[in-house]
Amino acid sequence: MKLVVAVDGEQSAKSALEYILKEKYSGDTEVHLVHVIVPGFADAPVEGIPDVVTQEREQEKAVLNKMTRMLKESLNINATEGMLTGETAEVVVQVCKQVGADQVIVPSHARHGLSRLWFGSVADDIVDAAPCTVVVLKMPQEKN
Repeated sequence: MKLVVAVDGEQSAKSALEYILKEKYSGDTEVHLVHVIVPGFADAPVEGIPDVVTQEREQEKAVLNKMTRMLKESLNINATEGMLTGETAEVVVQVCKQVGADQVIVPSHARHGLSRLWFGSVADDIVDAAPCTVVVLKMPQEKN
């Protein structure tokens, strides 16, 4: 089994790990963990303004490292990690094609109304374009 896991923060990594443990993937499963940084205005550091891209890279790298350790300790599965740049859905689909994925796990933030209209749904785009089975994990709603 070749599995791609799109990770977008601590909560999505936790949910994906729980799903993988529940499904009891075998030790010979190839897991490819991917975090995508969308290019934008914050790419070039500006003096006096926090470097949010570097901060995101550091935070997500720690999340990916932790998930890799947990997969190894829990199911004896080795994982590769990728920090990639581009439009999230396009990059995740491209990774699925490159590794010949049988399945991809993606988080969904379950946006509704105007936020869905404004931000779109990356999960929907992946479902539409992926060459493999897509498992969409609904993330818990944040309380205001």
